[in-house]
Amino acid sequence: MKRVLLVLPLIVCAACSGGSSSSSGASKADYLQKAEAICTKANADQKALKTPTSAAQLSPYVDAVVQIADTSTTALAALTPPKADAAALRSHVLGPLTAQLAKAKTYATEVRKASDAHDQLGLAKLLSDPPNKTAADLDWMRKYGFQQCVDAADTSS
Repeated sequence: MKRVLLVLPLIVCAACSGGSSSSSGASKADYLQKAEAICTKANADQKALKTPTSAAQLSPYVDAVVQIADTSTTALAALTPPKADAAALRSHVLGPLTAQLAKAKTYATEVRKASDAHDQLGLAKLLSDPPNKTAADLDWMRKYGFQQCVDAADTSS
């Protein structure tokens, strides 16, 4: 259920080639190391969440998942990428993940409203159609050496 509800962008950035001087952004190795650390924490935080066993637990769970995604996405976006690949990162990873996070926030709001209204039918409908389509280009990310961030961004399972 965690992966079904994981609407997170959750959480990815891809590394690129580039030098280590400030004019070319971060080196690929430095960028990957920092991004993977962010994603490792996000994965651990998400795994630590208790799977909801009742309708009353669903809204806090979804809010927690979205918070993890928001924190991680913000941290990834704050990293300085290799300059030569910044546009590719925006196109293949950060842009799609930002859009996915926006959908996740909307979903969390809808779940909270249905929960507050004790709308079991509404909750069931939301549960049957979570926004869990992976937005980031996972193949592209793997080519750059991501592991933890691919796991974090893959919301399909």
